[in-house]
Amino acid sequence: MAAKKKTPAVAPVGVLKKTQSSLKFSDKSTRAEAQQQRIIAALRSGPKTTDDLRALGCYQVSARVHALRHRLGYEIQTDLFDGYAADGYSHARMARYTLVGEPEGAVDA
Repeated sequence: MAAKKKTPAVAPVGVLKKTQSSLKFSDKSTRAEAQQQRIIAALRSGPKTTDDLRALGCYQVSARVHALRHRLGYEIQTDLFDGYAADGYSHARMARYTLVGEPEGAVDA
């Protein structure tokens, strides 16, 4: 019996860059790639807090930013601060994200 070739759990970075920039998603899509596109588009206009990005339909923002940094090569600065979220509750260590640099070949979302 021939051994099945396992596919890698994570696609190579180059593949993600090429495919992600060409995919078109609904504004309400919850796919990670769609959320990453919305985050980059928002950060291009200036720094955003976790609440700002949640309002755009991006969930698990820290995980999305981590993928943007480590898989796709974006340079995103995180500043932590104490503040009040949109829900009115006090939150310690809220995050403000700032896009500092983009990988070569980054395409407008």
